[in-house]
Amino acid sequence: GVASAGAGLGTTAYFNDTESFNNNTLTAGELNLIVDWATYVDQGNYGTSATEGEMDGNTESYDFSVSDVKPGDSGTLAFCPKIVDNPGYLWIGSENGVSDFENGAPEPELSVDNSTNGTIGAPNNGLGEGELSENIQVTVSYASGITVDVETGEITCTDEVPLNNPEDYTFADLAADLEAGFLIDPIRDANVDPYPASDNADDQAGPCLCIHWEVPTEVGNWIQTDALEMDFGFVAMQARHNGGAGNSTANPFNSSS
Repeated sequence: GVASAGAGLGTTAYFNDTESFNNNTLTAGELNLIVDWATYVDQGNYGTSATEGEMDGNTESYDFSVSDVKPGDSGTLAFCPKIVDNPGYLWIGSENGVSDFENGAPEPELSVDNSTNGTIGAPNNGLGEGELSENIQVTVSYASGITVDVETGEITCTDEVPLNNPEDYTFADLAADLEAGFLIDPIRDANVDPYPASDNADDQAGPCLCIHWEVPTEVGNWIQTDALEMDFGFVAMQARHNGGAGNSTANPFNSSS
């Protein structure tokens, strides 16, 4: 009986081994939209002006203001977006488009413009609209990057490729297009492609947008005292597992979405 019990105890030993995988983690990725911007205005003998900066969730708003605009004045707005860490579909758009202001009418304007005067510094609310946005010609281009002259502030858009700018494309036309939303497609082929990912805020992986504007010298007194206002912004959406974000129904500026 004792021998039998001892044999039974011996059967409880088995071959065994243990391997462990310690400190396993899951970390969510990043999708952070950063937009570098620069502006340049050439007002001839009146002088030039330039500003630049970065939008990255800043609480302050960016305000591009030009006063005393006259025929012959021109300028450039340049935007270089970066989506850090992951590619995404990138849209530029405007929720409300452009607002034109008549701002009253001096005698030279009244002789060529019979629209009813609006309220200075306020929307016209049916009291008449200015014509400034319809008389600023614009050209929109992709660029691989931009350089800013340290002395003059003049912007050079590198490897510039104009988009499909119609003839006599105006700021009013651009505002209408942005109100509908515009997908920035970096490859511009038959497919809808996401904007490429940047490793960090200094890595320009996708194209910049350059908007060149000019008030033609042929424009006359009908724009005197007129003004315009427009808000626009950029929206990035994750591309991975989200192929449908590149279609029109996912457009964040589309009022039906």
